[in-house]
Amino acid sequence: MAHPEGSPGPIPSTISGYLCIDFVNSRFNDHAGSGHVHDRLEHPAWRQWFAARCGVDLQTPPRAAIHWELVALRDQLRRLLETRQPPDDTTLAALNRILASVKWWPELVPGSHGLEFRPRRSHQGWRAVIAAVVASYAELLAEGSIERVRTCANPHCSYMFHDDSRNSSRRWCDATVCGNLLNVRRHRARLSAAISGGTDGA
Repeated sequence: MAHPEGSPGPIPSTISGYLCIDFVNSRFNDHAGSGHVHDRLEHPAWRQWFAARCGVDLQTPPRAAIHWELVALRDQLRRLLETRQPPDDTTLAALNRILASVKWWPELVPGSHGLEFRPRRSHQGWRAVIAAVVASYAELLAEGSIERVRTCANPHCSYMFHDDSRNSSRRWCDATVCGNLLNVRRHRARLSAAISGGTDGA
């Protein structure tokens, strides 16, 4: 499940192919409509897991200033991904400064489909994590894939995803979670309306 009812665990099971989307999804609404907002950025286990996904081994929490920067970047990236508009010149300059703040070099690594060519980052702590997130967003822009970024069709859910379906028809962050939830609620509403209609006509 992507984010089950109740208090979700720190590690999501629904993961995007893009770090920037997973980073944005670290803050999310309860998909069942309770109004609760969850923030995995506050969980040490999520921070360690996400840093490892970025290729950085981190055991310490971010300093207060870095934490504020992470939250601000997450808010900014959500806005950029939701609008799917290219960043303005000021934002672009700020993103490029982040990319320039760490050292990079290419590396061949084993992947799910054989060898993959990836950039490796110097281990510069949370700065390297931030740069990896920005690089992922830059990859979306450069590929033209940002047009396939969606927000879940469940009105209570804030999860974002990259729609890699053949005809760009994916609607849910996870069909087994939000898709099933909405289908069950629609079925119950139709059943209730049919029962009400039958009672009124009796």
